[in-house]
Amino acid sequence: MAMSVVALLVVIALAAGVGCGFLLVRPAIPQSLRSSTASGSITAAKSRFDDARDVTVTVHTGTGRTVASPKSGTITAYGCAPGQTIDSGTSFIAVDEVPLLSLHTAVPPFRDLQSGMRGRDVAALNAELRRLGYAAPDGDAMTWDTILAYNALADTVGAARLVKDNGWTLAKDAYVWLDGQSVTIRSCVAGIGASIDVKSELLTTDSQSQSVSVTMPQDEVVAGDRVLDMDGRMVDMPQQTTAITDSSTLAALLGSDAYRQASGTAESSESASDGASDGASDGASDVTFTLQWLLKTPIDVWSLPPTAFYAQHDEQACVVSDGKPVAVTVIGSRLGRSMATVDSGAALGKVRTNPQGGKPCR
Repeated sequence: MAMSVVALLVVIALAAGVGCGFLLVRPAIPQSLRSSTASGSITAAKSRFDDARDVTVTVHTGTGRTVASPKSGTITAYGCAPGQTIDSGTSFIAVDEVPLLSLHTAVPPFRDLQSGMRGRDVAALNAELRRLGYAAPDGDAMTWDTILAYNALADTVGAARLVKDNGWTLAKDAYVWLDGQSVTIRSCVAGIGASIDVKSELLTTDSQSQSVSVTMPQDEVVAGDRVLDMDGRMVDMPQQTTAITDSSTLAALLGSDAYRQASGTAESSESASDGASDGASDGASDVTFTLQWLLKTPIDVWSLPPTAFYAQHDEQACVVSDGKPVAVTVIGSRLGRSMATVDSGAALGKVRTNPQGGKPCR
């Protein structure tokens, strides 16, 4: 009996020893699962930051105008897209395989013009030909120089010339009249293969009184030169901008995908609410859309936990990097992390996450 008790005690002792052995020799934590930073510090992560913000752009289009065909026939070429511009002296359409010149004159064509004729309409024709770079006379008389200048312009697009067979006459239906030197297409009405008559509607344009306003973010932004992103084209845009007036910027804006999509949506809404109307609306309307406004030159920022900062006053703060106090400027936050720039431009290393009693950095 005594031997049985002794044996039992031995077994219990051995079991306890083995258990203690397992506790003392637990498997080591795999290297891949160990923390990569020392307790109480973190390796600062650097990235490029452009401080992209949304800005609201509103195009005030005013009343649309109609561009009509001067001829009857079949449309065999038709270059039209909402937001696209048509310049005086170019061609966007061909009828019966003959390109039609698009031309702006201060006085719309209302009669056929022949050599020797005078009038405001002739003066307007001469003035536009001179503006386009051709040697038309400076006056209100239709001369041989007017005819030569017109033919030179017509040749650039393949339009019909003034010739002896037609008495060197510029017919009132010789070109598509534009009400401005450059017009912006609002909607396209015709299409290739369509049969048209004189005065058939070809397209509608935005009013010449068109304006563009810009609404900038009201919150604080990172200081620096900024640009507006128009389909990857960066256009200088200072923070205090409230309107866009530069012609090249306007052209880029009105040709952007954002404007085309927004104007298409607005037009669909107008058509839906105007169920009884025929064709595009001629009423005043605004087209509003959003573009990205960002720093022209992105800056280096460091991503840190909020607890890494001390002695913070407004956006100025200190951090401890590699054991030394460093002055930083906090510029924002993202996903629970604060973004900061180093005032000296130096790089950050191991940053203490709870720098209690850190030394002054300024």
